[in-house]
Amino acid sequence: MYRVFLVDDEPFIMEGLAYLIDWERHGLKIVGKAADGAEALEALDGEPIDILITDIQMPHMNGLELIRSVRELQPDVKFIILSGYNDFDYVKEGVTLGIENYLLKPVNTEELIRTLTATVAKIEQSVYKEESIKRHLEIIRDNLLYRWVTAAIEPEELRNRAELLGIRLGLPGYVAGVVKLLFDQEQAEVSSRAETIAAVRTYCQRTAQSYSPEQAVFADLEGDLVLLAGLGDVDADRSGFVRFMAELQAAIRKRWGLPLLVTVGEASKGEASAHRSYRTAKRMQDYYVLAPHDGPLVYEAAALTAAAEPAAPVQAELAHFCKLLSAGKKDEALAWVGEAFARLRETEGLAPSDVQNTAMAVLAAAVHHANLMRQEHEGAIGDYKHLFSQVVKPQTMQELEELVERFVDRVLFASGVSEREYSPVIRQVLREVERRYGDELSLKTLSQAFHMNPVYLGQLFHKETGETFSDYVNKYRLTQAKTLLVESNLKTSDISVQVGYTDTSYFYKQFRKYYGFSPTEYRNWSKLGDG
Repeated sequence: MYRVFLVDDEPFIMEGLAYLIDWERHGLKIVGKAADGAEALEALDGEPIDILITDIQMPHMNGLELIRSVRELQPDVKFIILSGYNDFDYVKEGVTLGIENYLLKPVNTEELIRTLTATVAKIEQSVYKEESIKRHLEIIRDNLLYRWVTAAIEPEELRNRAELLGIRLGLPGYVAGVVKLLFDQEQAEVSSRAETIAAVRTYCQRTAQSYSPEQAVFADLEGDLVLLAGLGDVDADRSGFVRFMAELQAAIRKRWGLPLLVTVGEASKGEASAHRSYRTAKRMQDYYVLAPHDGPLVYEAAALTAAAEPAAPVQAELAHFCKLLSAGKKDEALAWVGEAFARLRETEGLAPSDVQNTAMAVLAAAVHHANLMRQEHEGAIGDYKHLFSQVVKPQTMQELEELVERFVDRVLFASGVSEREYSPVIRQVLREVERRYGDELSLKTLSQAFHMNPVYLGQLFHKETGETFSDYVNKYRLTQAKTLLVESNLKTSDISVQVGYTDTSYFYKQFRKYYGFSPTEYRNWSKLGDG
């Protein structure tokens, strides 16, 4: 809403304008009124407005004097004059002052509305132009700062463009902090993620400046927000910066309700080595899988030591795991996965790569088993070409272990389904699911069609498939949804309805539960893979 201030010494004029025009409809809001210029000027001291509508002849200070005074306080305000005097000198001076229109009383409401509409359009055009220039400068500045922290700019060019940085060169040291927002893909589409990142960036910029003027905030190529701070006293100021980043992390988490990963790099000495702080801050993101993450992960050289021996399973252990898969021993296979991750937790000097290598090795063994069983042609476990990219995303060891367990569980379920033989009635039920999965399905309606007791049919279905009817239908619907996500341009919400989910949020939750990622992530990754 653009803010409008009315000035007129005739009360019925102001009241009439307030009620004759639907201000909100035109994107406007009356924020104040005054009976003369002096009163208006006092009210506008510290009160920003966009449009001032004023009379000419008023006691104490006339409208033209008011316009001149307001322009000094708020140069971007637009002015509209209402007057009972058709005096050319007034019109001429008003034009000189840059008014939008000079309307005679009694005011023609339609003409005033046209003037307001044109004025709003002019304001919006000006705002768009300013935002465009601001965004262009922001891109240039982000690029400059990113080149600085990646050591991709020559010292002379850096000094020549120092005024764009927002932080002084020549300080004793610099330190980088990195903020990565860990979005829940079920709830955040690409557009809302971009809006949230922009809002968090603005908050970080404002907060950083209140903490210290020697800070710059920018976004790197991965979409992480980087805070680069100048240090007067390298050691003491870095400790203060770590405390600031901890407070910032807590504030962002509370305000946006999002999990986030905050890391702090080493303190570099001089501007030429600022890239070391950024590099180590980014490196610390890998340690999210190992370290407590209520607060920032702070780089300490002594902490980054590798394990004395590889912690990933050796070939003999993986061979035993594959035998468990081949034998269909689900409980024992999942217990083996749990033991492998338990050994990781007990490994001294564990590195993030040890955890990732373990997950990769177990997933590779499960995928190999799936290929042997030709499950990729059955559609039972879905497309796993993007599975391994999940492993290197920031997540806790527990989350990574659960990802592996879910995939192993799907592999074993699929291999069991492909080998089973069903009774005639259960084969009919399965065909009905295949034919009508997008409709409302229940054992009650199917049992009536087959002239059976619904409880008995449910027991028979569970005995032969090893699953409840509702779980089987749920998984079948999700398999069909995956196909539509890749082969159609339908919206995710439309796919949800087409495969039988009336509640899109429930569809998202079920998809992530069974596949380890959201429908949006799966579709995006599929497109990347095709490219």
